[in-house]
Amino acid sequence: MSKEDIFWNWFELNSSKYYYINQIDDLVEKEKLLDDFLKHLHDYCDKLFFKIGGTPNEPQELIISAEGNKHCFHIVEALVTKAPEIDGWKIIAFKPPMGVDFVTEYDGIKLDPHEIWFLPLDNENDPNELGLRLCFQNYNPKKEKIFLEGCYQVLDTILGEKSVMFDLQHVEVAKLPRRPEENGLIELSELPKYIAWRKTKV
Repeated sequence: MSKEDIFWNWFELNSSKYYYINQIDDLVEKEKLLDDFLKHLHDYCDKLFFKIGGTPNEPQELIISAEGNKHCFHIVEALVTKAPEIDGWKIIAFKPPMGVDFVTEYDGIKLDPHEIWFLPLDNENDPNELGLRLCFQNYNPKKEKIFLEGCYQVLDTILGEKSVMFDLQHVEVAKLPRRPEENGLIELSELPKYIAWRKTKV
């Protein structure tokens, strides 16, 4: 039996425990279930992670993620390709794009996509490569690393995991100038459209 089959056999036997995971009020029990899932996933590959849940009385989603590790993308695809059909479940490879209508907090920093702007950065040596400078009104250069790490979470949510890995080659962070548009910046909500447009030009 393959490692993929071992994992999916376990999940198929236990999937009912996870169907109402978001409705479990007992935090200890909920954490125990999530930890057990992660253990079995890491028995398959300790570089993979997951998100699980959904709206009550609708198909629940299980997302298998490489957390941006390009070297593990083929492992995610190998696992999800072998997933069985399980009633009430939708099994997805990689975090999908989720739009911009959210606000997140990362290590004490509020990140609202509607307040973030980006400047496209071209690579003179390779016109196919795209970099981004993300600009924030509340940017603090002393917390550059935190802003940068938080940005990747925001970009993952907006673009989806695969797009962040394959469409972006460089990301940096900076203070938002007073007149963003006059400085060539674009609202972050326009980034998916910008990337799609750019692919038609390269």
